[in-house]
Amino acid sequence: MDSTSIRNSYDAVADVYARGFTADLASKPLDRAMLTAFSEQVPKEAPVADVGCGPAQVACYLADLGVPVLGLDVSPGMVEVARARRPGLDVRVGSMLDLPLGDGELAGVVAFYSLIHLQVDERPAAYAEFARVLRPGGLVLAAFHAGEETRHLDSWFDRPVALDFFALRPDEVAAGLTAAGFSVEATLMRGPYPGEADTERAYLVARRLG
Repeated sequence: MDSTSIRNSYDAVADVYARGFTADLASKPLDRAMLTAFSEQVPKEAPVADVGCGPAQVACYLADLGVPVLGLDVSPGMVEVARARRPGLDVRVGSMLDLPLGDGELAGVVAFYSLIHLQVDERPAAYAEFARVLRPGGLVLAAFHAGEETRHLDSWFDRPVALDFFALRPDEVAAGLTAAGFSVEATLMRGPYPGEADTERAYLVARRLG
C-alpha cells in the first residue's frame, strides 16, 4: 500500500465516511478528554495541525475550544467534505510524510488514527516531519489502535478500497518520537467503546525538545 492507494481509497468513501464519523467524538469521552487536555497545554501563539483530519471532527472540536487549528489530509475528497462541514476552516491537501508547512510553524500536531496507515519504514519520516514543523515546546497528541495486528480492507462501506490498518505498539511509537527529538509525557490505554472495532486504543502525548 502506498499514498496513492490511501488517497484513492479515502476519496472513494469520503461522503459516506463523513456521515458515519462526523459526530463520533460524542460517544468517546476519553477522546474528548485528551483533546481538551491537549488544548489546555498547547502553546497558544501558533496554530495546531490536525494531520489526517478526514471530515475534520477533531479539528472542529479543537476550534470550538478556541484552538487555532488547520486540517491536513492526503485525500482531496476528505478535504472537500471537511470544508463543506465547517466553511472557513483552513483545510488543505497534504501528506504527513511531506507536510506543506514551514519549519517551526506549529504549536501542536494532532494525529488521530492517521499513523495507522503508515508502513514501518515510513513512520520515522512522519515523526521527523512533526518535529520539523513544531516549535520547541510544541505538543504532539497521537491516538492509534494498539497492538501488532494488520487488517486489510478491499471493500469499505460497500465500495472498493485498498487499505491496510496497522495496530501500533505504544512503546515503539514512543521510541520513534523520542528519536525524532520529543519527550514523551503521557500514555493512556483504553478498550473499545460500544460499536467500535474490537481493539485497544492508545493515546500518546509528546513535547518537542528545544
